Amino acid sequence: MWDQISGKFVRNPSQQKVVKKMISIGLNVEMDMDRKLRIYCDGIEIKPNSIAEAISVDRRVVVETLRKISEDSTLLEFFQNLRPVCNLGMASSKVGMGVIEILPDSASRSGIIAGVADIIAREKISIRQVIGDDPDLVDNPKAIIVTDVPVPPGMLARIKSVPGVKAVVIL
Repeated sequence: MWDQISGKFVRNPSQQKVVKKMISIGLNVEMDMDRKLRIYCDGIEIKPNSIAEAISVDRRVVVETLRKISEDSTLLEFFQNLRPVCNLGMASSKVGMGVIEILPDSASRSGIIAGVADIIAREKISIRQVIGDDPDLVDNPKAIIVTDVPVPPGMLARIKSVPGVKAVVIL
């Protein structure tokens, strides 16, 4: 996915930076009544200058990125359908839920989440959320698994033994 999208912005790394941020946090675009493309986070409009400031680019870079998106039907459809997702990872342990972070040796290896989920399920612990970073968008990708109850420390060695798991951290 990332190769196809980033290729459309190959000549402008600043625009790639804008697109990467939009994808990583699920910002979508919609046309207004004047056929001007606007950026939204779950229905809340995000102004180009806010994005520019957050990622240290000029506001005009964000505006030009939107122009390119609006002129490409594949990009437009992709960005119209993005949605943000609530990440319970940092907050859940504060209310008695379990949170573990899985650091893979290779994020593109298949079966890591399935292996970890199998170990958790065998202990009759319910998984509430799994969020994995896209290795094309994040430098050090990881997965966060939120469970109904804290994961017993004795499970960590079994989770670490799943092929592809480099480290496990309880948050």
